[in-house]
Amino acid sequence: MLLADRGTPRGGPWRQAVDHEVDGEFLRIWERPAHPPQGSPALPRQVRTIALVHGFEESWGDWRVLAQHLPTDTRLFALDLPWRSGSRHLWADRGASTAWLERALELLPVRPDTVVAHSFGATTQLELLTRRTPSASVPTVLVAPVFRPHDQPVDARFFHEAINRFRGVLADGLRAQLGPRAEKIPADIVEAMIGKVRERVEPHGFLQFYATLGRGPSLPLHRIEAPVLLVSGTHDPSAPPAAIDALMASIPDVSLHQDPGLSHFCQLEQPVQIAGHITTFIEATPLHHYDKEAISA
Repeated sequence: MLLADRGTPRGGPWRQAVDHEVDGEFLRIWERPAHPPQGSPALPRQVRTIALVHGFEESWGDWRVLAQHLPTDTRLFALDLPWRSGSRHLWADRGASTAWLERALELLPVRPDTVVAHSFGATTQLELLTRRTPSASVPTVLVAPVFRPHDQPVDARFFHEAINRFRGVLADGLRAQLGPRAEKIPADIVEAMIGKVRERVEPHGFLQFYATLGRGPSLPLHRIEAPVLLVSGTHDPSAPPAAIDALMASIPDVSLHQDPGLSHFCQLEQPVQIAGHITTFIEATPLHHYDKEAISA
């Protein structure tokens, strides 16, 4: 795990809570249990629960850095989804990304109070919010969502630009996961690592990415009932100004935080700022989750 040497998260160690196989693909969920704040005798009666959804060629472990800056009295579930790092990305043959995400959310022992999703995961969660399903009403933070503006036609130019952006995100993601170590590794070695990732991911991975991106403008965003917070960098090409404007104009209950200093992988590179926005959002959102285990008992 690339992030294993970046420190132990506050709030106790992570443990694997779910290991579930569906049609040859694995859905795994890791949990950081809630702990009372320092000096507090016990946890509150109802604990806030957050489900963390990683992006393309990322993993559940990419959330561990940010988790160190979230309140210790929140219960965190980090989902490990089929578009994880190391995948051959054949998962779409067994269901769209929204279907996989919904399956994973259904495996949680409680309904989360908030979903926090990054990049491709954010785009998948955005699409899921437009569905009439139990998972569609969960308040959501979309971190650096990938979205195509309505006025950008799907033509040869768009296809070419999408390929270049996809490759750029893969390269930026690898460097972000390496963290400070990237500066100590010779540039030609880093480029060789990036080439190996591209060799494994393309073409299947790009096709799924492109299909998801292409559906964006047709999503019925006006049907979203949950409150949504958008967090992105002002100059992130994955969500250009026209795309952010479209999201702000179409989602009924939406707020925005944009910062020129935020990168596409801001959950790794600017975790303090992102954790602060998430914390503010969840504190302003009513608790509503239910315990599935208690209901089934």
